[in-house]
Amino acid sequence: MKQVLCKNNLLDSDNNVRLVQNAVKKNLGVSLPFLVDIVHHMVAPHNNQTRTLVLLQSANLFNNPDEAIIDIGSTIEYLHAAAALHRHIKEPEKARRRLQHVQKLWGSETSVLLGDYLLSISFQILTRVGNLDVLECVSLATQNIARGQVLEVSEPSLTATPKHWRSVTRDKIAVLFGAGAQSAAYWGNSSEVTASTLFSFGVHVGMAAQLKTDLEAVGNKKLFLQKLKEHELWFPLCFLLHECLPEEKQREISEKLQNEFDAQEFFEELNILFKKYEVSNQIHDEAELELKQAKEFLKQLEFDSGPLQPLTQYSMI
Repeated sequence: MKQVLCKNNLLDSDNNVRLVQNAVKKNLGVSLPFLVDIVHHMVAPHNNQTRTLVLLQSANLFNNPDEAIIDIGSTIEYLHAAAALHRHIKEPEKARRRLQHVQKLWGSETSVLLGDYLLSISFQILTRVGNLDVLECVSLATQNIARGQVLEVSEPSLTATPKHWRSVTRDKIAVLFGAGAQSAAYWGNSSEVTASTLFSFGVHVGMAAQLKTDLEAVGNKKLFLQKLKEHELWFPLCFLLHECLPEEKQREISEKLQNEFDAQEFFEELNILFKKYEVSNQIHDEAELELKQAKEFLKQLEFDSGPLQPLTQYSMI
């Protein structure tokens, strides 16, 4: 008999989130080197819980979350971790001397292998759950993640356009939010229309969540410098470069970004420009727009979407 979990609103969902975290530990085990470190990272307080909440609250639309939903939640987290482990494979010639993934513990080759292992565990779990619609949904999300990774390395990250950032982020990050919501719909035996609507809702929440995460680095010098040093695709920089700066200044900054530069000195210059053009306020507005679009999809549902409404608030993602 399946264990049935307590039905919660968003403010009381900590117990179910912990159950997903426990499933992450249980399903992965510690049979391989580094797995303990990966699990620790995945369940650490700094890890954004919005993906899990989108899944759990979507499930609450249909029934009390059970062990199947908890296991599906663990696979969503594995896929996110796998994408993170695969993230920095764009400079293979530097792979052996650059440790730049989860908690900076592993070399590039090891990260690829660990990421692939997480993928295999995810599909083993989904096969055990036995819902073919969920399996197909997560399989498609995995394809999108791979496509996003290829797209990410198709042009230099530091000079990328906002359009490029959106395409990469949707495929690599936001689709997992959508897949969680859609999987919950399939678990709840909903219609294909409802499942598709919830997928779109989740994607917009995921985009907003990543905008919020990117925005937090603007006011954090350590994270700011990390973005520059590791040449990360970062929306505030994309937005400043292509949406704010006059053409002459844009060319000047782009040229610097495409050559060797002192990150500390460049930080000072960019920080001034971020403040001058009020980039933080504009990116916050971008996130709010994504959440507004998410709310519009909830209006299309033919039943009460109350459990998901809090996730359309910036303060809750």
